[in-house]
Amino acid sequence: MDNPLVPVFVAIIAIAALMQAIFVAGLAIALRIANARMADLVETLEREIAKPIAEMTRVADMAVRASEQTLVHAERMGTVVAEASTKIESVIGDVTRRLQAAGDDLEDAAEEIEEDVIEPAREQLTGVGAVFRGVQRALEVWRETSPRR
Repeated sequence: MDNPLVPVFVAIIAIAALMQAIFVAGLAIALRIANARMADLVETLEREIAKPIAEMTRVADMAVRASEQTLVHAERMGTVVAEASTKIESVIGDVTRRLQAAGDDLEDAAEEIEEDVIEPAREQLTGVGAVFRGVQRALEVWRETSPRR
């Protein structure tokens, strides 16, 4: 080992080790700085995003409660409308039956009036009408046959 190049190789190895140590130290410092910046960025993002997310969550909860209330009110209104519809159908049925009965009664009354009043009056007026037509014709004949002045 008396070779004069051994100290040169040892020096080269030492320089390479020193360069590796400097590179690793620089890399550690760069990672520490990057980690600090990432921590600051995460903290800033949490501050900037956490508030809007919390607000959006609160608004979403309010919307859910409002929609649940709306659903409850809609179900109540559906029940009220169904009951009102049933009542209206019942009233309309009663009114229809009463109108039908009244119509039938009117038809019966009209037939009775025609049979009991109008037909006898018509028969009596037919004779009176014939008398008046006869008198009218007699006057026409008398005027036609009377001497002219």
